[in-house]
Amino acid sequence: MEAYMLRIVIVVLGILLLVVTFSNYIKKNLTEKATLMWGFLAVMIILTGAVPALSGWSSKVSDTDFIAPFIILIIVVCFIFYTTKEISVLRRKNQELAMHVSLLNQENERILLELTVLTGKDKTQL
Repeated sequence: MEAYMLRIVIVVLGILLLVVTFSNYIKKNLTEKATLMWGFLAVMIILTGAVPALSGWSSKVSDTDFIAPFIILIIVVCFIFYTTKEISVLRRKNQELAMHVSLLNQENERILLELTVLTGKDKTQL
């Protein structure tokens, strides 16, 4: 693979990662911190392929040495991205459950107060 083709592939993969990151953020699958982290990584990947001063490594990589580690790296990044996405979804669900529990506790306190007023008994006696 020519050095310029490798750089183009790196830039395209960085843009793809950036698009996937922000589309997952829009779908509420990523938190703000995770989106910022993945967006920063995508920009760094794009710069690594686009800026000639940062892409000197591309001329040193040969065809046979490059394919296997590149595919493994893509698989690892996809796995880490998926794990980050799942953690973000679980955090959002956890936050939503905490809000529901808080609302239920407030409603429970209100009902107990009304029962105390109606029956004249203390909360511990109900």
